[in-house]
Amino acid sequence: MPVIRPIDRWFIEEVLPCEARLLATARRLCRDPEDARDLVQDVLARMLTIEGWSAIASPQAYMLRILRNTAIERMRRARIVDFRQLSETDHLDLADDAPDQQRIAEDREALAHFHHALDTLPERCRDVFVRRRIEDQAPRAIADELDVSLSTLEKRLARAIHLLTRAMAPWRQEERQDDHHGDAVCDGRDRDSA
Repeated sequence: MPVIRPIDRWFIEEVLPCEARLLATARRLCRDPEDARDLVQDVLARMLTIEGWSAIASPQAYMLRILRNTAIERMRRARIVDFRQLSETDHLDLADDAPDQQRIAEDREALAHFHHALDTLPERCRDVFVRRRIEDQAPRAIADELDVSLSTLEKRLARAIHLLTRAMAPWRQEERQDDHHGDAVCDGRDRDSA
């Protein structure tokens, strides 16, 4: 049975819905439909292999930036450049990377939920999680200080992650439903009507 990695789930839920918008933008930049599709495929392939994918707050804005930069790089390499394409890159509507007030409020709410979930962890699990994931202490140092084996430390950390994930799941599901129900998806259609 194939295992779906977290990056695969993220790619399906956050990246693929933006493909139509990417293709429309790429067509404006390239003029040739085949080149536009190649450009979008390059961006999608890059998103699947990117390090730190989980830290990307706005995948759509990130991909539009990659698309723009890749298109400019291709134009630089081309011997003949259509100046209309260059002017399109200047007018490309890129989302502001700075979070808006709603995003700040949502992030604060998420942090509050996380802190509540962290506070409900068993003390041993919470201690290991905080030291390893928040304070970034070395596993060996934590194990030595707590006088436990690395295996025990790993089990406590895994348990903490499992409990936190379970505690955050209802809130994340609520947030995801709110995002997809009230806002338009990257391609401009409501998911319920798709």
